[in-house]
Amino acid sequence: MTSLDYIKQRFSYIGEISDAGASDFAIDFGFETEGEVTDEEKKAISGSISEFLNKNILHPTSIDESGFSTSWSADSIKNSSLLMLRKYGITLNDEASVLVGLSTIKDASNLW
Repeated sequence: MTSLDYIKQRFSYIGEISDAGASDFAIDFGFETEGEVTDEEKKAISGSISEFLNKNILHPTSIDESGFSTSWSADSIKNSSLLMLRKYGITLNDEASVLVGLSTIKDASNLW
C-alpha cells in the first residue's frame, strides 16, 4: 500500500479525499508519495490527519482574548466523540449511547 492509498483510507471515516487531495496532503506534511508505506510512516500519517482534523474541523466555540480559556459547546463535544467513534469503526450499543449523551432511536412498531 502506498502512502497515498493509506491517506485515502484514513480519511474515509469522514468522507472521500481525491487523488490530488491525497497527493497535496502528502506533500504538505512531508510524506513520500511512492513506494510502500512503513509502520512508522503510518503512525506519522495518522498523527498528521488527526492534527489536521483538530485544527480545521474540530474547534472550540470561543477563545478568550489572552488565549488561556476556551469554550466548547455540548454539541461540539458530542460531534467530536461521534467522529472519533466513526474513526475506529465503533458502533455504540443503546446503553453506552445513553451514557455518552447521544440520542437513540428504537423500533417499537412490534410492541403493541
